[in-house]
Amino acid sequence: MGFRQIHNFISFSSLLKLLIGLAIGVQIIVISFNHIIGYYELENYIHFFTRLLRGFSLSLLAGFLISYPDLFMIQYMNKIAPWGKNVLKRIPIQLGLTVLIAALISTLVTAFANWIKVYTEDIAGVYITNILIYAVVNILVVAVFEAWISFEESTKKKRIAEDLKQELLMEVANREMYETQILEEEHKNRLAQQHIEQVKKLNKNLEQEIETRAQITKQLNESREQLNSILSNLAGAAYRCYFDDSYTMKYISEKIFDISGYHASEFIENTELTFASIIYPDDQELCRISLMEATLQKSRYEFEYRIMHKSGRIVWVNENGQGVSNHDGKLECLDGIIVDITRRKEAEFAAAESERNYKELMHFLPQPVFELDGEGNILFNNKAGQEFFGIEDPEKSNTKISALNFFIDEDKPRVIENIKKSNQAIKTLPNEYTVKKTDGTLCPVMIFGSPIVRNNKVVGRRGIIIDISERKKQEEKLLKAKEELERINNTLEQSVAERTKQLTETNTQLLKVQKENLQSQFEVLKQQVNPHFLFNSLNVLTSLIKIDPDLAESFTERLSKVYRYVLENKEKDLVCLSTELEFLNAYLFLLDIRFMKKLFIDIKIDKSYYDYLILPIAIQLIIENAIKHNTFSKAQPLKIEIFIDNQEQLNIINNLNVRVTKFVSTGVGLENINRRYALVSDQTPEFIKTKEHFIAKLPLLKSEKTETE
Repeated sequence: MGFRQIHNFISFSSLLKLLIGLAIGVQIIVISFNHIIGYYELENYIHFFTRLLRGFSLSLLAGFLISYPDLFMIQYMNKIAPWGKNVLKRIPIQLGLTVLIAALISTLVTAFANWIKVYTEDIAGVYITNILIYAVVNILVVAVFEAWISFEESTKKKRIAEDLKQELLMEVANREMYETQILEEEHKNRLAQQHIEQVKKLNKNLEQEIETRAQITKQLNESREQLNSILSNLAGAAYRCYFDDSYTMKYISEKIFDISGYHASEFIENTELTFASIIYPDDQELCRISLMEATLQKSRYEFEYRIMHKSGRIVWVNENGQGVSNHDGKLECLDGIIVDITRRKEAEFAAAESERNYKELMHFLPQPVFELDGEGNILFNNKAGQEFFGIEDPEKSNTKISALNFFIDEDKPRVIENIKKSNQAIKTLPNEYTVKKTDGTLCPVMIFGSPIVRNNKVVGRRGIIIDISERKKQEEKLLKAKEELERINNTLEQSVAERTKQLTETNTQLLKVQKENLQSQFEVLKQQVNPHFLFNSLNVLTSLIKIDPDLAESFTERLSKVYRYVLENKEKDLVCLSTELEFLNAYLFLLDIRFMKKLFIDIKIDKSYYDYLILPIAIQLIIENAIKHNTFSKAQPLKIEIFIDNQEQLNIINNLNVRVTKFVSTGVGLENINRRYALVSDQTPEFIKTKEHFIAKLPLLKSEKTETE
């Protein structure tokens, strides 16, 4: 094998790179080892680099002197004892020749170095040390050359096999051109079959050789890439420092530049600044105490603090690590990693702010609002709930309070059943219960609740409590009126005059009671609007707090505006159309976030109708009715048109895609609108259902201003 043949499979540039890498690596190891054991201590960095440059030059010279004899030796051994059956014979011979070449070249190079006065110590010891080093390095070099030559030979064999395969395929493709030479084709087919078998055997041998080469390459690369892999996969800056006032860095990875804006070289041995100088002043004592406690207990430490970025901004970091002690148990240094957690902290602050706004909104509500865990213990109760039940804020108390304590014994089984259904993510209908108030009195209430779902897992139950004492009183009045009417009917036979008088008084009273009943039902129905709407919105808000705090804040503002409108106008019979439309715009913003392009509402109303009057929340009730009774998606959205026709009636039209449900619609919402119009006007709304649409027509009533105009 001549020099040209050698460089056919290993180029001079590749050989040079290999030898340079080995030269640098060997010198760094030797210099560091001599320094650590005290055999040849380094005085400073200049001394280190001088030794490194001198040793590198001699090692590179020795590398070239060793490489070519090694390559010629491998060629010779491949001829006389190829790998395979000659492994046991070849290994000791080749190992001996490798050590001999290393010893000869090491002696020559050491003699040359001694001649130019490189060594000042005993030359005999240097000869022995260098022979050992060169022998170990040369064994590694020969292993690399063997793997390299094996790979190249395997590649050539595979290429020959592929060429042979292509030739066979060409022969088969041209077989039709030689149909007249049947005997010759049969002979060629037999040859082709033999060649195919040979190719299969050759491919099998190639696969075995490639697998062997891959294993050798893997073993060589694992040790070389292990450190690089660890450092490249670290999320933060790895360091080793002294536990002194400055946290003097012995080493810190360049990742610190991304975190602090300062390069690693600026911290090493406090070259330009100390690491302690960039720690936020208010957090320096925290760092000192955390490290002191961990080192005294000889345990790992982990804590969070702030540093000052080079640009002037504040960066939050998480630091964790452990102290390193010597054989005597004395602390030598700290090893750890510093990770930038600024984004996580900002997200935590934003989430905390959104949570605070959410709770403030809950405290603003006049009705009791609660959150329970899976066992029925109270986790959150707004101010109205705390006053209603006479309990402290659960978040400030370490004692768990069970919600069952506030229900009468007859209602507790139903409460427990609803909690079980919530834990199974089953929706529950509003229920009436009797609860115990602060003063010990019993109060009838209606409770609306739904499961709290986080990360697709039910973690509790959220609900709102509506005091229905007034409704119960109205029901009692109706019963008394009925009894009174029955009593009067029993005495009708006494006299016609007395009967006429009594009937007149009874009818008058009955009309009054009916009106009060209608007004009471109206109030109850308006209260039913609020919890359904509120809980749908709260479920959306709970999801937004974690996903998009800014959008959650906007959502909270609109929800507050909508609910304030409901509270302020629930006592009014009529409101201006412009006022209702302002409320509707805020309400539609909540729907848009809730249904995400599954619902389209088109409002076309001329400003000339803004002073007309309409029932408050009537439009919202019809929209909720359409959402409740129809299925819709992004592919088949629910479309609602709102406009005023020539008869000055407000039209609300939606397409029909009726939801399949086991519950029968009660029509409470539409009946609510009919009764409310009956209280304020002789005009009645119309509700028309076709095959494709549902049409609601609400009369617009003229105000004094519109009549004057």
